[in-house]
Amino acid sequence: MSSSDLHINIQDLLALEGITEGTEFFKHQRVAGLLSGRHASMLRGRGLDFSEVRKYVMGDDIRNIDWKVTARTRETHTKVFSEEKERPQMVILDQSLAMLFGSSHQLKANIAIQMMAIHGFRALKMGDRFGGIIYNDEHTLMFRPSRSKKLFQALLEESLRLNHALIDQKIKRNTKNDKINEALFQMLQIATHDYIINVITDATLLDEIGIERLGTLAQRNNVIVTHIYDPLDEKLPKQRMPLTDTNVQIDWEVSKEKQRAFEEDYKTVYQAIEKRLFNYRIPLIEFDTITPIRTQVKELLNDQYRK
Repeated sequence: MSSSDLHINIQDLLALEGITEGTEFFKHQRVAGLLSGRHASMLRGRGLDFSEVRKYVMGDDIRNIDWKVTARTRETHTKVFSEEKERPQMVILDQSLAMLFGSSHQLKANIAIQMMAIHGFRALKMGDRFGGIIYNDEHTLMFRPSRSKKLFQALLEESLRLNHALIDQKIKRNTKNDKINEALFQMLQIATHDYIINVITDATLLDEIGIERLGTLAQRNNVIVTHIYDPLDEKLPKQRMPLTDTNVQIDWEVSKEKQRAFEEDYKTVYQAIEKRLFNYRIPLIEFDTITPIRTQVKELLNDQYRK
């Protein structure tokens, strides 16, 4: 398979606009209705604006009773609040060499960029500002939150530029693996409070510094980690398997002992990160490289309605 076969383009991303039509893909009240992972936790809701006063109805919150109007009219009235119409949403998108992997039809990097597009389309439809920080091994680019569709398309196009540079192997590996921590540091300067922040990466790349910065962000914002993984991350195949990059193909086979050790190592790392994120009340959701993105989103939404 050539590198050009792996490329996605702007039309591919624009075609995802209707994927969550008619749904609350990014609800603000509960993770189970937002992007639920294995653990549900409460999210900060949007701020509330006073809307109107109406007669009290059984079941209304007595804390919202308007005692002045009640005294004047001699009928119990309650205040009605509406959610604020806007809340900034941002993503951190990983397009590093660590995301240049996929054992079937999709690379981790491609799934990640599609998830960013879906999040952005939904945020703009909700009337929220949307922006992002995208990075590879060499560069970090920042787009401040905006309601502008033109700026959103610019964000998509720059993300694709980094994506194609990755696939065409035009970048050098950053052996420090610290770009995600740089992106999280930048996000700390931007997201002061009440942002929705979606970090789209292979979660096993997170180190102690990154997790601590996520925890700091989560103190005043709603943070989600979208874990992009390939089935081979979790479990190696039992049979001989051809591996290829864009130039060379080899047959690869490992012993049962190495398979078990590999699987245990991955499980240990993943569960440790999952536990740390849970302690910070940060939901962790999973998307794989095998299942079509539309199918995975549909399954996620079905889970939402069952909860």
